[in-house]
Amino acid sequence: MSFKLRMWVSLTLFVLWLITGISGIFLLIGPLFAKLGISLPISLMDTIHTYIGFAFFGLSVVHVALNWSAMKSYFRKLMQ
Repeated sequence: MSFKLRMWVSLTLFVLWLITGISGIFLLIGPLFAKLGISLPISLMDTIHTYIGFAFFGLSVVHVALNWSAMKSYFRKLMQ
């Protein structure tokens, strides 16, 4: 059960990371496109970026908690 949960959390984090990155790019290039007369859905992207960012942060905490023992082992080996 733990492996399946870790797998789904990791996969969901990846999808959230992609959405956050794409919406961030929209927010970055939006003003440039506006100067060229091309309208992008900046308000929608801002909302998506904010809420998905919060979900990404929360799920990252869950991801660290689920992988805590593996992380401790890794850092122990790294310090030797």
